[in-house]
Amino acid sequence: MDGQDKTVERRRTARPTAETILAAACRAIARRGVEATRITDIAREAGTSTGTVHYYFETKDDVLLAALEWANDQPYSKMDELLGREADDLSRLATLLELSIPYPGPPREEWVLFLELWGRILHRPELLAAAENADSRWRSYFFDIVRSGTASGAFRAVAPPDEVADRLVALVDGLALKAVLGGSWMTPNRMRATLLRFAADQLDVAYEDLDRRAQAE
Repeated sequence: MDGQDKTVERRRTARPTAETILAAACRAIARRGVEATRITDIAREAGTSTGTVHYYFETKDDVLLAALEWANDQPYSKMDELLGREADDLSRLATLLELSIPYPGPPREEWVLFLELWGRILHRPELLAAAENADSRWRSYFFDIVRSGTASGAFRAVAPPDEVADRLVALVDGLALKAVLGGSWMTPNRMRATLLRFAADQLDVAYEDLDRRAQAE
């Protein structure tokens, strides 16, 4: 076996990282759901053995919960990057709303994993504090943008800024749950139209302007 062949072989037999296992677990959960996902499913998805999964995580619950927590942290890097750009508050709001919609593909999978995590917490209340920290981060984007836009005069909120931000978060969470389920009664596109119209009304901005900026993302 020459040097190149040995390198390829080492790559094939190298132990996956914990992050690789978590990513594989998330893919399995998105397809099968938490309850139906087994260690063998995760190992197969990661291209490794069940023993390797157990090398990092002692039990099935350990890997599933770690995967859900890891998955719910991933979108924030993208959001921090996009929302941290030099842009006016209306554009930042449009970007945030567009990122909130569970379009088919990765955005929907992110929402599925988010919902799976909260479903798991329903039966594991000791995990609530950690989940609330993640939820607080999610909510902070709305509060920061609404406060900033109101202070700068870009928005004329119909109620105190924090109250409007709370309304936006509640609407996003409620509509996204229905859009993820896939019924014709709430599609991602319908959610988008409803969400942008509500935001425009609550902040006294032109719907057409908000829509145009969201389409640019």
